Amino acid sequence: MDQRKKIAVLIDYDNFNQEQYFPILFEELNEIGDVIIKHAFYSNLNDGTIKDKFIKFGIEPMSQIAYSKGKNAVDIRITIEAMALLEKEYIDCICLATNDSDFTPLVYQLQKNNKFVVGSGDNAATDSYKNSFNQFISVEKISAVEKDNKSVVEVKDEGLKLLIKIVNKIIDSNHDDEGYADFSYVIQAVKNQMKDFNPKNYGAKNKSALSFFQKVLDKQYILSNKGTLYYIKKKVAADKETIKK
Repeated sequence: MDQRKKIAVLIDYDNFNQEQYFPILFEELNEIGDVIIKHAFYSNLNDGTIKDKFIKFGIEPMSQIAYSKGKNAVDIRITIEAMALLEKEYIDCICLATNDSDFTPLVYQLQKNNKFVVGSGDNAATDSYKNSFNQFISVEKISAVEKDNKSVVEVKDEGLKLLIKIVNKIIDSNHDDEGYADFSYVIQAVKNQMKDFNPKNYGAKNKSALSFFQKVLDKQYILSNKGTLYYIKKKVAADKETIKK
């Protein structure tokens, strides 16, 4: 089991400020490690909702005055704070909560300095930006299925169709003579291509990929196991298949 990470969260509050996103963000981060630092940077000094939100979620406010027009002082401040965190060896994970793709060079620089970098944002975040991170938390996707009280997103959903297409390609390139591919390898390959992959994006109750494929995508795939090792196969004439034991 991977050791729990020590996490510093830097929130671009001018960009990431919807209250329903914060509990999702911190719940997801809690599965990665322990959040040690929670800083939110903002420039709107007239926002009357900030105090209550920050107290509720234990976030330390970091106000930033813009000293000149046309410059994003908050972005610059976040970059300075992130680079300062490189000196804190006990912090091994930095989370940037923002959709702003201008932070992409910062993400790469933090990774070069051996930090695990998590991103978080809504559906406005571009795929190229999300893929720059080690992992990305798509808070809007999770929030949407929770709000609609959906148990699972239907397979006709475009997001789920894309996931199935990616999984199929991975299986096609890595299966054995019986059509089975190592399940853990397939999931890791999915995560490499979709940095925001999370069964909860599709309405699952938890992040268990095994449970998600067994219960939600059971009409698309066959899961079998040898002891604790699991294998996955595209489902063809399922009733005639013999499950590998």
